[in-house]
Amino acid sequence: MTNFQTSAKHFSVQKNTDHMLKNLISGNVERVNDQLARLQFPPGSTVLDIGAGPGTLAVPLAAAGCSVTIVEPAPPMHEALAEYKKLKEVSADIQIIPKTWEDVNLDEIGKFDYIVSSFAMSVPDLKEAFLKMDAAAEKEVHIFWFLTDPPWGRINEALWTKLYGEDYYGRPLANWIWNALYQAGIYADLEVLPLKDSHIYETFEEALEEYLGRLGAKEDWQIQIAEEYLKQVFMEVPGKGFVLPEDGLYAHIWWKK
Repeated sequence: MTNFQTSAKHFSVQKNTDHMLKNLISGNVERVNDQLARLQFPPGSTVLDIGAGPGTLAVPLAAAGCSVTIVEPAPPMHEALAEYKKLKEVSADIQIIPKTWEDVNLDEIGKFDYIVSSFAMSVPDLKEAFLKMDAAAEKEVHIFWFLTDPPWGRINEALWTKLYGEDYYGRPLANWIWNALYQAGIYADLEVLPLKDSHIYETFEEALEEYLGRLGAKEDWQIQIAEEYLKQVFMEVPGKGFVLPEDGLYAHIWWKK
């Protein structure tokens, strides 16, 4: 069993969604250009974006002429998507399925030319999720996922045992994803890319609040342990704020039907 807070729960908190959107608008999510370069779908293509967040990929794909539908359960993300569309001056309609992927009924949504899932594989059953993606795709499936632990994953690993006295079990990494696909009879390609994101907070207190929420730390002694550790890993950069450095890798995993 994993010890982490689900993405749907984390991003159902308005402040967390606001911070994600702010980083996206500020250009701190530099990996997006690398991802879009690998998603050169023809205009008019139908695309299903699973766990789309504030429209990180969905909005530019819609701007490129694709007919985009997203699966996104967190209500604050729906508002963020509308704001991001407005900022990018994208008028194309993006359909929203307000569910988790495991709750989606394929008979109701039909099929799409392309399926995309970007850092949204926190699902209870990987094999079931992949087989459902494969069944919904007419042409290709593209998954982006961590190959090495992201900074927040390393923070969880460093603090969990100290806070709860139990072992930490994090999210499966991309090697697990690829092997789960192989076991499901799907022989996917894999490309390794640098994770260029920067996690920037205006104040240390803002960063502390988010990570206490991620960890579920509420007791005074837990807060003290987390605060002391986070002060060591966050760097204060003049003119920017408090930055969590990113030096990880992620994988682009894809297959054709």
